[in-house]
Amino acid sequence: MFNSKESAIPVKAYLFLALGIGCITFSSIFVKLAHAPALTSGFYSYLFCFIGLLPIWIVKKIKIPDRNTLLLVILGGTFFACDMALWNLSIIRTSASVSTLLANNASIFVGIGSLIFFNQKLPLKYWIGLFVALGGILLVVGKDFMHNQGLGLGHLMAIGAAFFYALYMLVTQKARLSLDTVNFMGWSLIPSLIISFVLCLVNKDPMTGFDQQTWILMIAMGIICHLAGWLSINYALGHISAAIVSPTLLFQPVMTAVISFFILQESLRTEQIIGGLIVIAGIYLVNQKNKAGKSNLKTVSDKTLSQ
Repeated sequence: MFNSKESAIPVKAYLFLALGIGCITFSSIFVKLAHAPALTSGFYSYLFCFIGLLPIWIVKKIKIPDRNTLLLVILGGTFFACDMALWNLSIIRTSASVSTLLANNASIFVGIGSLIFFNQKLPLKYWIGLFVALGGILLVVGKDFMHNQGLGLGHLMAIGAAFFYALYMLVTQKARLSLDTVNFMGWSLIPSLIISFVLCLVNKDPMTGFDQQTWILMIAMGIICHLAGWLSINYALGHISAAIVSPTLLFQPVMTAVISFFILQESLRTEQIIGGLIVIAGIYLVNQKNKAGKSNLKTVSDKTLSQ
């Protein structure tokens, strides 16, 4: 059962959650439409997000975390940069809808990581959900991986993105308990910016010379998807239990698939639709363990997130 706080959740929190999901839904679509390399799109997403966050950060007061917390934030920012790099690369190699679906499997890896690093006992329902989700993934990617190495690589990159995002959540679990949302986001963006810039240099991707549409889309990625999206979701988490928010975020790949159908003219095969529904069902089962109120997967306290 949920606590009394959850019985009186303000409508504003649900509105911000819906806004956040709506914002991040367009991320893969913007990457697909931009006439820029995937890694370059990722770098400018961080940059414009940082530019938009900076005045908010100053008003909220920049706080320098202690050494241990700062090290965790840096490591978390590095993992997040790897997550976004792999995800953006996967979007170019496969459909936006399938890439988003596979990249939203982080909660599975978080559960395994919690078992290994935090010695958290996981219920039978978790393992059932894990194998259900993995079965759905095989159904989504199996045919493409066997018949098209390019598409198969894109799928593997999306799954790799989910793995790095899970590492990001695990590493920052303790860091965010002592750091408010805006300060955490500000400090973690710095290593993400550096790592993404280095990746662009190593890959020899162009950083300038793009058309107006591409610049607009990259600004939109940073301000709409990254800044507005994740600040809204973090605000919602200050009032709504992660047990409710986490399964709700699974609407993102569904919304991306619908929007991609109209904007990108992408279509999903029957087995991919069925596989996607199986993946969502599996991840939902994984998240059901949080309802007992004993999960250690919540990355930050309600008090910290609501700041």
